[in-house]
Amino acid sequence: MAMTIYDRLKGIVSYKLLEQVAKMASEGDESKLAFLFETISRLSPAKYHRETFHDLAEMVRVDHPFVGVFRRVFQELHPNCRKKLIMNFLVNFVVLSRGVRDRKEKELDIHIPNFMVISPTMRCNLHCRGCYAGEYDTSKDLSLEELDDLIKQAKELGMYFFTISGGEAFTRPDLFELWAKHSDECYFQVYTNGTLITDEVADRLVELGNVAPVISIEGDKAETDARRGPGMYDRIMATFKRLREKGVLYGFSATYTSSSADYIASDAFIEEMLRAGCKVGWFFQYIPTGENPDLSYMATPEQRAKLHEKVEEWRNKYPIFLGDFWNDGPYVDGCMAGGERYLHVISNGDVEPCVFVHFAVDNIREKSLVEILNSPFFRAIREAQPYDDDNLLRPCLIIDHPWLLRQLVEEYGARPTHAGAEKVISELAEGVDSYALRLKEIYDPLWNEKGREKYLRSLSKEEKQEMRDRFLKKSCVSSTSEKR
Repeated sequence: MAMTIYDRLKGIVSYKLLEQVAKMASEGDESKLAFLFETISRLSPAKYHRETFHDLAEMVRVDHPFVGVFRRVFQELHPNCRKKLIMNFLVNFVVLSRGVRDRKEKELDIHIPNFMVISPTMRCNLHCRGCYAGEYDTSKDLSLEELDDLIKQAKELGMYFFTISGGEAFTRPDLFELWAKHSDECYFQVYTNGTLITDEVADRLVELGNVAPVISIEGDKAETDARRGPGMYDRIMATFKRLREKGVLYGFSATYTSSSADYIASDAFIEEMLRAGCKVGWFFQYIPTGENPDLSYMATPEQRAKLHEKVEEWRNKYPIFLGDFWNDGPYVDGCMAGGERYLHVISNGDVEPCVFVHFAVDNIREKSLVEILNSPFFRAIREAQPYDDDNLLRPCLIIDHPWLLRQLVEEYGARPTHAGAEKVISELAEGVDSYALRLKEIYDPLWNEKGREKYLRSLSKEEKQEMRDRFLKKSCVSSTSEKR
């Protein structure tokens, strides 16, 4: 079994401790929040997590604005949602899974990511401009049994966190059965347009406790309605309100485009999301792939740099957890694709390196998860990281190092996973290359001035020597090239 008896016993003990501390925090005793993080730190098998949670405890003691998100979580969530967040996310995913994965990596001689993205269907009740899901085949969805088997395989490897994407996941009511079946160990984050989250659905999410919806929004009302359809902004806000009243953990997902960039990178947007009750927010760059790829719809390199600046500022200002793709490379050791930190299983079983890299060599219906993680295509992607140089502010295989994506697709015979996916490496190649070169001009000075040093300090928390060796080797190459 993935979790040993010791793991499970430690999980039960961990949960009891964390539940007690969380209960005190939820009752308004904020002094116990630091104790919560110190408890997680002591229970964590990995040095990185021990030191990270110790740092969070210190942030509580100095009243850093960011830790306010944890107070909001413990005070506003329904008890069952809070319980599952503690047990399935904090205990299983954060505290225990690293130890299980480390043992499995040694046993199987493979690299294991810490989470997986699954798109159970590409069907959707909306038709949004620039959606990457628009061209996929919707006739061969993975069955509930196949999805269950995939999650079981992942759990055996120590993976307990899953992002559900699509398509619109809530067009498949059977997913509630899947989430319930794995409610003892797993936590699910679901990207959704929010239109199908009725009062009844929200009640079921409370009963489950282990599912957190992340709802797509494009900034202000005009931009959201223009991309997603008339009236969508108001419907999204109504869904936020419904989830807040029920006590479900939820957040927002915003696609950063040339037209939405100015408002999304403003304090007004984040403050609106806070008022709407969001505790999590994810920013994604528009990638010219999927339905009718459009280079002009991409945020410019200058706009992307502005978002990076603002997100770093917001983390020291607002009580909300924010993730910024692709500017957050230094926080996740660069590109996460190819099983480095995650992979993407789409609705027909094809396994993509990333939700935006629409090419595949293997299919989960034909090979096991272990075989796919160990495939030459995925190994080559991981071994090439960090790509070209050591600048983790430019981590993306698609838009930051596009020439390497073209090389890997050709070398390993990766097939497009939908009609038109090849455009990003063919007719759009010149434009994407120009974007990448301009971004390099902007981001290399930022990286050389303080980014590299900051990342090297963070590596001091990591026990895995191979991670340090890989980065330092590429760092030496970069430094040599700069001197020349």
